[in-house]
Amino acid sequence: MAHDVNRESTQNAANSAIIMVCTMVSRILGIVKARAIATVFGATGIADVINFTFNIPNNFRKLFAEGALSSAYIPVFTSLIAEEEGSSRKSAGLLARMQAFQLLLMVPLILLTWLWREDLIRFLSDFTDPDQIIISGELLVYFMIFLGSISFASLYGGILQSHGSFFTAAAAPLIFSVSVIVSVYGLSDRFGAYSMAIGVVGGGILQACVTYLRLRRYGYRMRWSFDFSSLPFRRVMRSWAPVTLSALIAIVTQQVAFYFASTLSEGTVTAFSNAIIIWQAPYGIFYSAIATVFFPAMVSAFYGEQREDLNRLVHKGLIYIATFLIPSAILLTTVRYETTAVLLQSGRFVLENTMETGTVLFWFALGMPLVAWYGFLQRVCFSTNRFNAALVVSLVVSALDIVVMAVGLNLGYGPGVLSFANTVSFGVGAILLWMVAHSNDVLHVSIWPLFKDLGKLVLANTPLLVSAIIYTRFSHTQWWHNGSTGKNALMLVALYGAAGVITLISYHVLSIEFISAFTKKER
Repeated sequence: MAHDVNRESTQNAANSAIIMVCTMVSRILGIVKARAIATVFGATGIADVINFTFNIPNNFRKLFAEGALSSAYIPVFTSLIAEEEGSSRKSAGLLARMQAFQLLLMVPLILLTWLWREDLIRFLSDFTDPDQIIISGELLVYFMIFLGSISFASLYGGILQSHGSFFTAAAAPLIFSVSVIVSVYGLSDRFGAYSMAIGVVGGGILQACVTYLRLRRYGYRMRWSFDFSSLPFRRVMRSWAPVTLSALIAIVTQQVAFYFASTLSEGTVTAFSNAIIIWQAPYGIFYSAIATVFFPAMVSAFYGEQREDLNRLVHKGLIYIATFLIPSAILLTTVRYETTAVLLQSGRFVLENTMETGTVLFWFALGMPLVAWYGFLQRVCFSTNRFNAALVVSLVVSALDIVVMAVGLNLGYGPGVLSFANTVSFGVGAILLWMVAHSNDVLHVSIWPLFKDLGKLVLANTPLLVSAIIYTRFSHTQWWHNGSTGKNALMLVALYGAAGVITLISYHVLSIEFISAFTKKER
């Protein structure tokens, strides 16, 4: 039994590490992509249009791509694959129906966007310049085509994850980022803002093709079925309804935040968007990797009525998230201005833009562990069929987020309150989801062992925190004010490298769980 548990821990840690590496490269490319947009378009009205418009399909991804829909179909695919023990007949039938369903969603959505593109932009934004509205509307049509391709890519990637295959789904987004970067740098002189559209559409199609080709190795083929009466498909739809409502609430909340940003000074939308991009780099690398690996495992444990395994997975998932995001929060909070300057400050993106982005980034960075715990506990609820209760919590989180933003802006606190509201609301949401997850007889994660492991992590991160305080106290020279230079990049790499070394040494000395999972000897 101990042998199986150790092997499971090692496998989960190894799969998480694989996804972390792929996601790290993807996030780095995402930052390079943001730098490309910042360098070529600056913090101008055109940059605001690009960032604002691209955020719309990015939010819809929470419904049709790696968000709501994947949370609904991954449990069903995982259970079907476990039942078939190597066969793929039932799961292939479900894939045919899911592809048809995606088609029925995407085609009308793209057509409606094309017909009412400018009206949609007027409704969703505070843009008043007619040229901005026209460009934003035309870009939106291309970005919605991207949404269709990325939805299919996420569907194929989710099925791969249900089969325990994680690499291709994690690596495929690299193609998209490279496509956008090459297009913006290489085609902007000729096509202007539309160079972003070319890169986005091309990258999304390539990503879908790569994941599909990998899926074919498991016996799946490009089939379509509009017979939606099958039991597995109905199971997906029953789960998708409350998860979709939760995702819609999150979309509306972030769109409200972008609306608030658009009512402030020019460049605030770009500062808010860039802060999200930088914050989501460590968040995406660590949280997404852990949640991706643990979600199908928790589903299997629940449907297999393996309660002890489920409790252990939830405990480990929360601790693994804290293992990476506590030091990430300390480091990014400390060097938020330095990071923004080195990554983005060049061309038309000047020091003033760096300062505004860093201000917004502060609360995003500080609240990373809370937001990640919220996301993971939401997956726990989905794994145990607590969809409706998770929906109620998402309503509370959204309402609190909007209220805090509105009150803070009315009191004159500026753009930083947008990220402050995010941290507060998701922190409250994490507490509520913990209560929901433990409100029946399915889950019983012991609180004291969890606190003990969290306390050990806090102790292990004390050297990094002390180092951060020393750096903040004695680093009087603002070496990063001249922005993105080779010297500054080396300095930032040295800071991140030193933080990594401090954390690894401390974690090794205190035998932190994720690190020790690779060094345990099987008994």
